[in-house]
Amino acid sequence: MSQEDRQHQIASLFSHNTAVTVIIDGQQYEIGMDGDIQILVNLPPTFPDEAPVMTVSPTGMRHPWIDSDVIVCDALLSWHPQYSVGMVVHDIFENFKTLPPTLRSATEDTYGHRPQPPIPTNAPPSAQPPAEYLMIMNKSPEEINELLSNDRAFEIFFHSLDRVQNMKTVKEELCNGNENLARKNLSYEEELIRLRSQVTSMNKEYQELRSKVSEKERQQQDAFNRFSSSTIMTRLKAGVNESDDLSESVAQSFLDGSLDHESFVKQFRDLRKVYHLRASNLEKLQRNDTLFS
Repeated sequence: MSQEDRQHQIASLFSHNTAVTVIIDGQQYEIGMDGDIQILVNLPPTFPDEAPVMTVSPTGMRHPWIDSDVIVCDALLSWHPQYSVGMVVHDIFENFKTLPPTLRSATEDTYGHRPQPPIPTNAPPSAQPPAEYLMIMNKSPEEINELLSNDRAFEIFFHSLDRVQNMKTVKEELCNGNENLARKNLSYEEELIRLRSQVTSMNKEYQELRSKVSEKERQQQDAFNRFSSSTIMTRLKAGVNESDDLSESVAQSFLDGSLDHESFVKQFRDLRKVYHLRASNLEKLQRNDTLFS
């Protein structure tokens, strides 16, 4: 089968099912259904020539189509490249809705428990038996007895099965993917430390500049207060009163005879000049303040 056929099969997962999550693009997909049951679809490298491996979670579920968390429906056991993997997953969920899986009890022996017979499906009548079945059928009675009596021989035979090897491959790919992701995250460590230090430095600089701006704003407000119309008016009033008092003091000194005529005229004229200038400015300021208030 071509890569195009593989992509067409992957597309069928999305067209026949709704809650599809990509775990590893092109290799592993998770499909969920109501009731918190998820199916993990693992696509081997030779898919669709080789059947996909589907596992169910949560683990420890009991159902005619579930064997040690692996889905073993007829469509997968008699897989054909022309089957639609998306439709197979959809049919599995439909069956789960009709006959919901249940959790195994704590006292139930997983290996000794005999599962219920599989529910018949609409698999093509020309479907071939599983490859594992053919491998056993081709063995002699002596070889079968050897497998049953020799744990080491059975282990070697078990690990030689294509389905087991495919699951190992999927596991290795997951481990490698997790390791690569961890390495990628670690590769960002130095950059994150540098950026964190840069942010700290910029924040410190911001606080310093903010403090300077606050000080400038305070100085600006003080300047506004010093040169505000009310402040200037208050100072002008004080200046007018001061000039008036000084001129009156000079006049009183002249009347008392302590100041000669020439000195009196000069001092009194200068003081009254200042007085009238300040009084004129005060009048203008009061008029403008009344106009714009």
